Amino acid sequence: MSETVTITTKRFSDLKLEELYGILRVRSEVFVTGQKCLYVDPDGRDFGSVQVFASKGERIIGCLRIYGKEAGVVQIGRVAVIESLRGTGVGRMMMRQAISYVTENSTDEKIYLEAQTYAIGFYEKLGFKVISDEFLDEGIPHKGMELLIERVSGIQCADDAAKAKRDKYSLVYKQVEALVEGEDDCIANMSNIAALLHCTFGFWWTGFYVVKGDELVLGPFQGPVACSRIPFGRGVCGAAWKRKESIVVPDVEQFPGHIACSSLSRSEIVVPIFREGKVVAVLDIDSKDLNAFDENDRESLEKITGLIHID
Repeated sequence: MSETVTITTKRFSDLKLEELYGILRVRSEVFVTGQKCLYVDPDGRDFGSVQVFASKGERIIGCLRIYGKEAGVVQIGRVAVIESLRGTGVGRMMMRQAISYVTENSTDEKIYLEAQTYAIGFYEKLGFKVISDEFLDEGIPHKGMELLIERVSGIQCADDAAKAKRDKYSLVYKQVEALVEGEDDCIANMSNIAALLHCTFGFWWTGFYVVKGDELVLGPFQGPVACSRIPFGRGVCGAAWKRKESIVVPDVEQFPGHIACSSLSRSEIVVPIFREGKVVAVLDIDSKDLNAFDENDRESLEKITGLIHID
């Protein structure tokens, strides 16, 4: 197909007049003219339905509708693609969009459809299974088919994300080990570590502050311009130095005495670096997202900073 095919999902009540006309035209071409089905198309099921339709330029070339069948079950019907574009993937694109829509926007457990027998293989490739004997509808053989909706629970999503983060940190740790091996210059090591963490995780700001007297002085970093000096005990960095412990801040605006080097910073983690029991520097990481850091970050970053030797 030379032009791009666009798939649109809209509630029936939100359709523009020309979109409604285009959908009804496709249904008429396919079912009435093409398959000689003499039936009343406006059956009342479009009201309250969701329409998925394919367009090529300004012309609608395919359509289907989604509507409630019974408790926990939605039905897909009126699946149609104009004859000249069948076999080009348009029907598959519409069906995948419909399945995604139901999965993401409802709590229904099943999708039901009545497939013309010649199209059963098409729907089976999308995961549907035959659940009925053959029956006639408008003189055309059909079979009922069903798809069980599989959703990933929020808990599983969180577990998967946590595992992915741990795997990333594990790889970064090995890379840092290789970077610092044989390199005694702490500036070089901090520079590479800041760049590696920043690029791997896409943080807003990643860098080091080094203890000099009663201040933390800006060291190697990645990101926008930062505060050059931070007094002992001030802000998250100064507090981590004073407490001699890592601090995870879900919302920087809620942290007493937070130093706003950038108004775009929303959450922060600071990890102190020790030599002979004394804090000699801190690793400071900021995110533009709230609640971006957790115990996974803290534990992993403490291991990584343990590889840094500062004189």
